[in-house]
Amino acid sequence: MQIDFHLGVTYVLARLSGFSPYEANTIASASQYVDDAIHEGTILFNNRSMYKFTASAHKMLDYRNFKELANHHVWIPFHFIPGNSVSDPQMDPLTQKLICRPNSKVAQDITQNCIQNFQRTYGYHLLGVTTHAYVDTWAHQGFSGITHESNKVYDIYDDAGSLDHEMLDYRDQYFKSGKYRPWWRFLYDRLISYFVSEANPIGHGSVLSYPDLPYLKWSYRDWKGRLIERDNPTDYMTAVHHVLDFYKRLRETHKMTVIKIQERDIAKIKELLENIDNEESEDRLKKWKHEIRCGAFSFGTDTWKYSTEGQDSWLKEAFDYDTQDEFEYEDVVYKETFLTSNWKMMHDALAYYRFSVLHEILPRYQICVA
Repeated sequence: MQIDFHLGVTYVLARLSGFSPYEANTIASASQYVDDAIHEGTILFNNRSMYKFTASAHKMLDYRNFKELANHHVWIPFHFIPGNSVSDPQMDPLTQKLICRPNSKVAQDITQNCIQNFQRTYGYHLLGVTTHAYVDTWAHQGFSGITHESNKVYDIYDDAGSLDHEMLDYRDQYFKSGKYRPWWRFLYDRLISYFVSEANPIGHGSVLSYPDLPYLKWSYRDWKGRLIERDNPTDYMTAVHHVLDFYKRLRETHKMTVIKIQERDIAKIKELLENIDNEESEDRLKKWKHEIRCGAFSFGTDTWKYSTEGQDSWLKEAFDYDTQDEFEYEDVVYKETFLTSNWKMMHDALAYYRFSVLHEILPRYQICVA
């Protein structure tokens, strides 16, 4: 899924569930931040304090970047929660377990872990991180966060069942062209792209953004030639219902008011998911923001603030940096509010989430990828 769901729809679902505008903004911002946290390192402050932070995404989620895509600590816990399903005797059991499945038992354990740890200082940020990974189990189903031939896709079909030649041509150009590269890198890129897109594809790189477009109905032939039909609007609405149930269980557990979800709100979400058909996620997000501002939902007129850089960013709040390019890792001015800043709590949530998934939850299923 992309920013229109991770930020826009998540905000709507949080508000409908009873969270305040500020709380919903934190949850939705944390959900989107998972895709935007592409930097990591250790910060040395001017008072000798230190903070190590980690990434939860790779730059532009670039499926061509062979070296970066080897980082299982990013793809598996944050974007492709293992489904733990084994059904093919001719396929390695662990590889099968790592294939993402919607609402798997592993994913359910992860949401329960979030509920149990919501009282932590970074609880709302953890809820956003967990929501991101949870909803991606519907969008990313059938693919895994490792380089393996099971992620390979042969043919892609549109909703009429016809070969989508435009998509196939675009995919070939995306992986195999030397565009935006020096001429001397062309041969190298062709070799690397073969390993990523053909021999060792990772995630849903073989179908690029098709699983992430809410309005799309499509199909493809997987690595064994089986026809797999995908109905994104239906899958996304199923994710919506499960997130609402997740939020309800969390609020019940922590003695928070539970709001009854109105059918007209569900109908409106379904309408927007099906009919906002801009290819660019930012364009879709603008339409969600417009609907929210116009009071399309029962919680009334609303808006949110989210930016990775600039005056309204968590980066600015924590360090007074406007852009990541200004960021220094040594002799950084330590602000007394750093420990309670959204940036710091966000990275605390990412660190805790990754550790709990890789070292506590997945080992219950004999999955060791840490």
